[in-house]
Formats: sequence, structure tokens, C-alpha cells
Amino acid sequence: MEPLTHFVLPLAALLLLGLDLRKAAPLALLGLLPDLDALLLIHRSISHSVAVMALLFLPLLLYARRYRPEHQRTVILAFLVTASHPILDLGGLTPILWPIYPYSISVRLALNGVLGEGMGLSPMVDIIQALPDFSKVTGIDYPLFTQEGLLLTIVLLVPILYNLIKRRGGKS
Repeated sequence: MEPLTHFVLPLAALLLLGLDLRKAAPLALLGLLPDLDALLLIHRSISHSVAVMALLFLPLLLYARRYRPEHQRTVILAFLVTASHPILDLGGLTPILWPIYPYSISVRLALNGVLGEGMGLSPMVDIIQALPDFSKVTGIDYPLFTQEGLLLTIVLLVPILYNLIKRRGGKS
């Protein structure tokens, strides 16, 4: 999935949870964090493992729980936003459970309606697994956005921007 979608989907979810845009936007940026491995020319590395993320967030959660309980929810939301990234990447091989499960996983799901002489449903479930390759490459070429991702982003951002403009207009 492209970076634009990795930001906008968590942003929309956080806003639906009632977070203010000023708090939701920085948290939603954490949805981009796992792709920083691309800057090292290693894509879909351990940064895409929810197990590794959990290990990194656990000390933050324990600290917040003990010393700053008012920040527990923020730490949990930060983890969920960051973990949304490998979940959204499951269309391609992703080491989502590494090292607990040593394989990268790709999941493709579809349900097609069949119309003709009769009616029916045609489900498709395809799960692929392969050993992850964490080696450095000479270059990475991936889309910053696709048509589907851009359209999804527009559909999600229009009501967000509408509400923002509406609130600002009401405050003047």
C-alpha cells in the first residue's frame, strides 16, 4: 500500500475515535514509520513485524501506565496506528509476525457475486508464505500513490476538510 493511504486511513480512524485533528495528524504519521526501512534499501524488513513493534511499544506503555497514566491511550493508539501499516501491506509478502512466525505472508481475499442463469457467490482466499529476505537491494521502486489509493484518500479527506472548514467558519 502506498504512503498516502498509510497516513490517511489511520487519520480517519483516529478522527472517528474522537481525537482532535491536532492530535490525530501527528499520530497518523506513525503509519508511515515502518517504510523508513526503504531509506536503508531494505523494504518490508523487521520494521513490518507487529511482534517487533509490540516489543518496542511495551516499555513505553509500561512507563505511561506507571508514571503518566493520562498518556496510556495515546501510546496504545500510536501502537495501533503503527501496526496498521503491516496489516495494510498484507497484499504483498510481509513479515508481520516475524520472528514468532518466520515467514512473510501475503493474503488475498475477494468475494465476487455471480449473476447469469443463477446467482451465487465466488469466494477467493489465497495465502502465500515465503522466507523473508532482509538483504539490502540496489534500489526500490514503489508507488507514492495509485489511482485507487488517491481516490480513497480523496473520499476520506473531503469530509475531514469539510468539518474542519465548518468548525473554523463557526468560530469566526
